[in-house]
Amino acid sequence: MEKQINFIQIEKNNVAHFELASKLWIPFIKEVNEHVGTYQSEEQIANGLKKRISIQGCRKDMHFEIANVNEEPIGIAMFAIDLGTVYGLLEKGYGTIMGFYIHPKFRRKGLGTSFNKHIEETLYSDGARKMYICPDSVTGEPFWKSNGYTDSGKIDPDDKKPIYVKEITLNMPEVFIGEAQ
Repeated sequence: MEKQINFIQIEKNNVAHFELASKLWIPFIKEVNEHVGTYQSEEQIANGLKKRISIQGCRKDMHFEIANVNEEPIGIAMFAIDLGTVYGLLEKGYGTIMGFYIHPKFRRKGLGTSFNKHIEETLYSDGARKMYICPDSVTGEPFWKSNGYTDSGKIDPDDKKPIYVKEITLNMPEVFIGEAQ
């Protein structure tokens, strides 16, 4: 059976969405924390997730989505048009991915790349022409490099991670407009 990937926008006040998001967000934060040598309890992570979900619907260009394949959750991402422009390090209008996770059993199958493409298309339609992300150095940097992101040489002042950037375009099929023969 062919894998069908679809995306669910997480809605605040939707208990089922919170429960589904928790199953992905908690292992995501634990993985990142392990890579940087920090610790948060599951309760702390869940409270952080609740705060992120609580702002959903405040802006049309802010998205928090769960990716599913054949109705099985495989990943989660929070992404938006950046309003703060990373303390003036980048010009306005960048799309940013504030969290991105693919469950380990679904990695290296092209699903993360498909999810990223969906994110880029969504933010492009929101007006972004460039993207940035501050990836985890262990699993994030290799993935984002393989998806065309490059190190800008700048460091995010909050999390002290390098800022990776990419220009985005929609790959539209060429259309020839001319006289009929």
